[in-house]
Amino acid sequence: MRSIPWRFSSRKRGQLVPVIVLCVATAAFATEPTASSVPADAIAVTWPEIVQMVDRHPRLVAGRLQIAAARAAAMAAGAVPNPTLEATLGQGRARAGDARRSEWGLALAIPFGWMGQRGSRVDAARAEVAAVEAESAALRREVLLELRTRFWQLAYEQARVASFEALATATTALVRTVQARVEKGETRPIESTRVEIELEKVQAELDEARTSLAARRAGLALWLRPPAGRALAARADLAQLPSVMGLPEALARTRATHPAVLTARSRTRVRAAELDVERLARVPTVSLKAFLTSELDRQAIGAGLAVDLPVWNWNGGGIAQAQARLTGSRRQAEAVALELEGVVIETQAACHAQVLTASRLGNAVIPRSEATAATMERTYQLGETSLLEVIDARRTAIEARRLFLASLVRAQIDCSRLGVLVGEELP
Repeated sequence: MRSIPWRFSSRKRGQLVPVIVLCVATAAFATEPTASSVPADAIAVTWPEIVQMVDRHPRLVAGRLQIAAARAAAMAAGAVPNPTLEATLGQGRARAGDARRSEWGLALAIPFGWMGQRGSRVDAARAEVAAVEAESAALRREVLLELRTRFWQLAYEQARVASFEALATATTALVRTVQARVEKGETRPIESTRVEIELEKVQAELDEARTSLAARRAGLALWLRPPAGRALAARADLAQLPSVMGLPEALARTRATHPAVLTARSRTRVRAAELDVERLARVPTVSLKAFLTSELDRQAIGAGLAVDLPVWNWNGGGIAQAQARLTGSRRQAEAVALELEGVVIETQAACHAQVLTASRLGNAVIPRSEATAATMERTYQLGETSLLEVIDARRTAIEARRLFLASLVRAQIDCSRLGVLVGEELP
């Protein structure tokens, strides 16, 4: 782990506080976990390392088994039905006389009706395989996004703990400075109480941040399963803002590659093949039959032909049902595409807005708030301002840091969602 070095000049004690405040700003935005916020034996993981382990996720394993089942169903749809062998055995007795003997018969029936529907059934099964594969791809994207979100939340909590730890150090130094001034009679004793209350507030926020950090580690550890007793640490550059894809390109790529769209199209192909199967069911089915019989007074061998005649039932109900399902599937595919486009529009806007917000906070608000806090503390040491003004400036800087860190993690998560929608591999 890399920690932020603390360096102080050898000037007089009164000049230490501004330096501490500047160090707070540096530690608050550290992109790697600091030694103080991560246990010494923690396992630091990067996002590429998580991606390498994602295929072991139980949901993805289940998805692969569903694909195997769909492929087996496609093989079954193309299988040739077996012939039917019929055997009979009986006791024959002559109508005149006492002659009797055992009689038997063999019949072999070979169906040919399957030949007309086989192609459509195979097409339906293959389309089902494509649909299941698309669903598995969508599931993988969901799992990656879930883990990606947990990863960035862990990085955020690490940065937040580091920020409050540095802030607690700076506030402790301020408490000592105020106490020294009180002892010298340069300020009222009430100011010592006020700054001690401020320190307690910072410590309370630090405790809350550490609790949230422990929860984030535990949540990610459920899926990554590190060795027992070892904590996880996210090694990531939280401040490295992602690039934002333009809306027209994002919409086009979503329509072309999103698994939900591909799944809906595959389901439509399944319904179309099922309609063909129902239409072909009107075609009379043919079976070829060969027989051999041995009776009391004769033996016979021959062949026959069996044909199903569509006299009473022309499968009108089955065809109407399949046609309605096909039409419904097409409308469902249209609805899926429109819903996804709406989600892409919102997600792209959120990604763009958070990147802009984080950039503005990091480039303009943070430096000015930190500089103001440093100036106010320096002027307080010189007796030119009150402690309340110093505390107010510090609180403004704290809130600015909180907003900045929150906008950073939201930008990373929102842009990751956009990447999932458009089919980009999450970095």
